Amino acid sequence: MHHRSALHHRSKPGLIRHIVISCSLLLLWGLSGQCADQAFSAEPAAPAASPNTLSGHELLRIGTIHDQQEHFPESLTYYNLALSKFREKRQPQGIATTLVKIARIDERQGHLQQAHTSLKEAVALFAKASDRSAHAESLLAIGRVSAQLGLSDESRDALTQAAALFTRVRNARGWNDTMVQLGLLQIAQGENSAGLTTLQQASEEARTRRHVDQQFTATVALGDAHWLLGHTSDAHSAYLDALSLAEAEHHLPFEGMMQLRLARLDGDQASLKDRVAQGKRALQIAQAVHDTAAEAEAWSLLADLYGQLGQATESQDADTHALAIYRNRELSVHGNR
Repeated sequence: MHHRSALHHRSKPGLIRHIVISCSLLLLWGLSGQCADQAFSAEPAAPAASPNTLSGHELLRIGTIHDQQEHFPESLTYYNLALSKFREKRQPQGIATTLVKIARIDERQGHLQQAHTSLKEAVALFAKASDRSAHAESLLAIGRVSAQLGLSDESRDALTQAAALFTRVRNARGWNDTMVQLGLLQIAQGENSAGLTTLQQASEEARTRRHVDQQFTATVALGDAHWLLGHTSDAHSAYLDALSLAEAEHHLPFEGMMQLRLARLDGDQASLKDRVAQGKRALQIAQAVHDTAAEAEAWSLLADLYGQLGQATESQDADTHALAIYRNRELSVHGNR
């Protein structure tokens, strides 16, 4: 039963890293808008043309379409072709924009050092350009990646610059994303009070704008921060708020995410049956939306909860399901290399 207890046995620094990375990925996967796509508008691609005859803008647009469909190998092919065209034509805006898009894919796939290298070049190019919004987006991206690499000072500097630029261009969405990242970084550096205040501020600002996705993101981050700091009651309240948002929007993946978090919260023996019910709901949702990672996590958690209830058969059955999914995912990853 290697998988289900891993979270509980992490050191505090390990937990901090887990929270920062998980919340960073939450933002990255589009809860708060299409950052890079809004920062730079590519021209439509010409139909039925050879890549050799297409412009950098057209190649970038094709790559973006594949990116939105999560066809990452195809996206990277077209992005790299676009990058070559932009370098050949000495178009710094195109180079920087393409590097940000490549970095987003690298970050999703866990290639953080590669993402960081691309973003360093992009930030330097945008700093010399007139597009402040794109510059701010690139700073937010490198701030997020730097945090995951443990480069806290670099992350803080980038995020601080991003927040100032987003304020200057009156981009509330970008400012809110940045504040969530900054709040998580403050928590990671032991500035607990400041971090919680920053996250609360981001949640309230999104609520005022009635931006449900950003309110959800900030509220989940606030709950995760409270959970990390051992504030179980506050974490529970934040998670319930986020669950209400997900249910009101009929967003099953978000609801499943919150059911898992609520079920994972430590409580007294009397709450175990409620947590099993939440774990079962999370499992049901994961299966409905074909999210195998969430399904494995739900099975693992149920195995743990059943074990605490003394239901050995149910615990073993749930653990078997979880291990089977983990093994299948591992084989799939190796098979696609």
